[in-house]
Parts: sequence; C-alpha cells; structure tokens
Amino acid sequence: MALIGNIPVIPTPFLNGKLHLSDFDKLIERTIDSLEGYVVCGSTGEAPAMSKEERIETVDYLSKKMPKGKELVVGLGHTNAEESIEIGLRAAAVGVTSALIPSPYYFPNSLNMVVEYVGEIAEKTGLDIVFYDNPVTTNTRFTAKELIQLADSVPGIKAIKMTDHSVSKIRALKQETDLIVFGGDDIVCFRNFEAGIDGNMIIAPCVMPKEFKASWDAYNSGDRETSYQIFSKSILPFIHMFGPGDEIPTTKQLFYHLGIFTSSETRLPLLPADGQRIKELMLGYQIATKESDAIAN
Repeated sequence: MALIGNIPVIPTPFLNGKLHLSDFDKLIERTIDSLEGYVVCGSTGEAPAMSKEERIETVDYLSKKMPKGKELVVGLGHTNAEESIEIGLRAAAVGVTSALIPSPYYFPNSLNMVVEYVGEIAEKTGLDIVFYDNPVTTNTRFTAKELIQLADSVPGIKAIKMTDHSVSKIRALKQETDLIVFGGDDIVCFRNFEAGIDGNMIIAPCVMPKEFKASWDAYNSGDRETSYQIFSKSILPFIHMFGPGDEIPTTKQLFYHLGIFTSSETRLPLLPADGQRIKELMLGYQIATKESDAIAN
C-alpha cells in the first residue's frame, strides 16, 4: 500500500439541496499539485446525510478528475454493511483502491463486532482499508493493542487514521507494526508529526496546500525547526479559528468566500456557520495568509 502523505478529507458541495459536483473542479485545480489525493464521502463530506446513490455519484465524478498518480479514498462510514459494500464495489470498479472505515456509529461496538463488520466489507470489496479510529463520533475507544488485534484479524486493514488524541497510540503502532498511520485531527496536527505519522487525513492541507506541503516536506527532511515555523505562522492561525466541532460549515464558508464552492450550504442536521463564526474564521485565515505571504517574500 503506497498510500502516504497528505490526503485531506474534503467537503461535498451542495446547491439548493442537491449535489453540485462541478465545484470539485475548482478545488482540485487549486490544491492537487500540493497533495497526494483526497478522501471523499467521509464525515467531513457529510456522507451520513447523503444517500447511497449520491455517494456513488460523487465517487464516479471524482474518479474521472483524479490526475495520474493521485489517490482517491472513499469513505465507507455507515451502519449498513450491504450499502457500504455496494458503494465500495462501485468505487473499486472506477479505479479506487482504498477505503476509510470507522466503527459503525450509534451501536455499542465491541472489538469482535468491528472485526466482523470491517472484515466483511474488506473481503467483499477487495479494497485496502484505512481504519478510522475516532472514539468521539463512534463512541468506540480502542487501545493500541486492540487496534493491532483488529488489523491482525482483518488482513485488508493496511493503515489507521488516528483521530484519538493519544499520541502514545501512534508511537505504539509505529513501533510494533508495519501499519501506515495517518494523523486525523487538525488541532493536534504537529504533535502527530512528532509521533511519526506517515501522512495526514485532515482538512488543513486543502485549505493551505502549499504551506502545508512546505511544512510537511521540511519535517520529513529533518528540519523540524523550519517545519514548525511554517506551521505556526502560516497554518496554525487558521486551524485555531476553524475548529473544533464545526469544521464542516466553517470550511464550506471559507471555500465559498474563496470562490471555490458556489454555496456554503450544509445539509441537515448540520447548520451553516453564523455571522460571529464567519468573522472568527476569516480573521484566522487572513492572518495565516498574511504570514504566508511574508514568508514567501
């Protein structure tokens, strides 16, 4: 599995309640040169509020837009294994090779339940699986040892996306396994760099693509100080203002402001960002971009 680097989770554009997929074109044009790909139909993409048909349509559209050498990862978070399999099979048919799967939300999951659920999807779709360790939204918390047991039980699991803020879990996975580990939360992003992650499945790389790539490349070349200088001046001011908890409406609002999305529309149960949040968001973005311009000059 060569899935490493910066593969941000991206929101799904809506207009008047419907998919507005052509907005993806502007997002790709603006960001793809600094990225390894995208995660689509994840939680940031509002997949739980989308129908199976909409998720398939979204994957079909983006699969045709991916330049050679760039990855498209399909989110298969669901409570319906059969629909997840159907979406995954369609994704595989159009060239997608990897899927992001969390524990099923709502249910009181056990390790055995998740082994059976993820194993069924992995076996029937043939996709490489990035298991999404997200204890807050799935109400399912695993230790590093349990994640290793999960991966041992489901050979299709090749990577872990770590949204749990326990950095020690990342270090344990890197020391004890060959699993690829992705950072999964913007607000602890640089601490995850320090823990040894192989890439990032967060939002920031598609908001500040050049700056994020510069920070990531500097870190991986061994220049931690330069990496953190770039991060703290050009990325952190935005991260601090756009989350946590309402990253989807704030990201959509920013994309609308930048002319990437035609609308900042969200789908219920999410509500759009209010006026105060928009002011906070834009302050963070303006300061971040000013610092980025100063560094570039």
